[in-house]
Amino acid sequence: MATLRIYDELCKGAEECGICLYVCKEEVFQPSETLNQKGYRPPVVVNEDQCTQCENCMIFCPDLAIVVSEKKRKKGSK
Repeated sequence: MATLRIYDELCKGAEECGICLYVCKEEVFQPSETLNQKGYRPPVVVNEDQCTQCENCMIFCPDLAIVVSEKKRKKGSK
């Protein structure tokens, strides 16, 4: 399972850019209800458990606003 981090203040928003919404076939993101400091609506993660860790959102984001990382497992769990 992946952990997704969105740096809102780096993002140009789902309406202005929206590449992450387009490249994610699992529909992990949706536009936020709130604006960032620049007046854009960054995406929010709504289906993190659907993420396949393909990293397309991170690779194609022109603003480097998304980071996909593997969720750390608790010690002793498989």
